[in-house]
Amino acid sequence: MRPCIVITYPFPIGRATGGARMTREIARNLGKLGADVILLPVSASIQRQFPRPSVDNGFLGFEFDDELLKDSVSVERVTQHPLNMQLDGLSVRKTLKKILKQRHVDMVLSYYHEAAFLPSFLKSKNIRFGYISTWQSYEWALNSYKRGGPIQNFKKKQVNLRFIIKPHNQADILFATSQFTRDELINVVGVDGSRVIVCPLGVESKFYKIPRSQPEKISNFIFFGRIVESKGIVDAIKALGMLAARGFTDWNFRVVGQGNHEWARNLANEHGIADQVSVYGPFDDEKLEHELKRAHLAIMPSHSESFGLSIAEAQAAGIPLVAYEAGSVPEVVENGVTAWLAPFREVKQLSECIEGAIRDPKTTYQAGLAGRKRVKEMFTWEKTGEIMFEGIQKVCLNGTVKGVA
Repeated sequence: MRPCIVITYPFPIGRATGGARMTREIARNLGKLGADVILLPVSASIQRQFPRPSVDNGFLGFEFDDELLKDSVSVERVTQHPLNMQLDGLSVRKTLKKILKQRHVDMVLSYYHEAAFLPSFLKSKNIRFGYISTWQSYEWALNSYKRGGPIQNFKKKQVNLRFIIKPHNQADILFATSQFTRDELINVVGVDGSRVIVCPLGVESKFYKIPRSQPEKISNFIFFGRIVESKGIVDAIKALGMLAARGFTDWNFRVVGQGNHEWARNLANEHGIADQVSVYGPFDDEKLEHELKRAHLAIMPSHSESFGLSIAEAQAAGIPLVAYEAGSVPEVVENGVTAWLAPFREVKQLSECIEGAIRDPKTTYQAGLAGRKRVKEMFTWEKTGEIMFEGIQKVCLNGTVKGVA
């Protein structure tokens, strides 16, 4: 009998983000392994304003529906809650109730706040519940309440308890995308470690097809991901400013992703490198592949990662990296072989890593090839799907993840 797995996702699956790509690939590979998968992405705006603006249809991912259906994945889009993102879980539950009137569901997998209203409801229906744990850092998320006043801190702490801690502890199974995240789930969130399975993510095969040739000089740098401070864009621009101040100016840095583009441009201006830094919104697959083809070095000093899908994708494209030794990054790259890692927040050392890559084009190029080989061997969506499918089967049949590696 084919298990029916529902995967909820708090954002549209058509956005050019690692999370959207990840969700589509997890669903696709579970379908290939014999599950009927129903994908429930929320058509949620990322803008925090009231009333919540609607999302342009171009971001909702309709172009993927027929392709996903070939692998037994259907898509049921969830309308965002009109008031607040944290209430989107109510809309998810409402949509799930409609599905249950038509068919049986064995397991529901969720990511974030969209699962907050599911655990008790699913338990009443004897449906298993799990998380795909991909938070950049649970410690950051749960301790952010300490930055405000007493009343603000109390409210934030209660929200964390209701929307993060309790649902995670009610899950039958949690798939941590790295050992780093597994440790955070146990030590920060308080989850029983016996229910947590390390399940690294994969990389789409198209990244391996991006051609590479040895450059005469290392001059084309790239950052792709969310343009926010926690992804290290400030550190990258500061490091490049230091590099330029030392006389290394024959390079360009292209920043691609969602976020405050004007803020990033202003940062480059403050550090005297505005003419060398270009900032773009999210690219479609074809444009991103073109950018990765021309890039010689990826500079992605994230402050933490649960896996770092963009970091793995850069390596799969044959691009060496400069990053921080933070979060799961040391699990995804091999320091000194496929990447150069600086100690966290040591911007000067980050800058020196970039300089080292520039000074030795041959070694830098070979590091990119080594990264491509390593990722291809270690991180595939087929492996991700197999680990998840085995865990889901164990839980649905036995009510426990015992025996799953």
